[in-house]
Amino acid sequence: MHVVFSTFFAYGFLFGFFSFRTEKIPTNLSSIDLFLNSPYLLLSLCGLAFIFMSIVRVTTRSGDNGIMMAVGGNRKGVVFLQTMELWIIHGIGFLAALILSVFIPFGKSELVSPLDYIGSLAAEIILTGATGAFVAYLHTLVDPYQSIRRGK
Repeated sequence: MHVVFSTFFAYGFLFGFFSFRTEKIPTNLSSIDLFLNSPYLLLSLCGLAFIFMSIVRVTTRSGDNGIMMAVGGNRKGVVFLQTMELWIIHGIGFLAALILSVFIPFGKSELVSPLDYIGSLAAEIILTGATGAFVAYLHTLVDPYQSIRRGK
């Protein structure tokens, strides 16, 4: 289910980067029309969705973090494992969104640039990695016994 939502929001993120790059209207940062008629709303919502999905995914695995810490795992290894799991899940979702954008294009094919894909992938990696690593690190600071009990 996590991959399906990741695909949906990655497609929105791709569309937002495309719209942001092709937008020709000058923006007025003091107007509400900035969010109504521009890609900023789409980029903001998709970015917040990625952050929320990362927090939820790492928090539901807090019991596993406690077990790893109880059997002698170090913080760096636990954080790395959680971050890699997020990158793999969101990477599969991004790949599915990339394939979906071939069948359901989000713009004129002559305007779509590989930079849209690279930019949205980089932003997704940074958002999920930074959020997931921070939350996983916070969970490693909890006593392993309490973390295991909370995971049940």
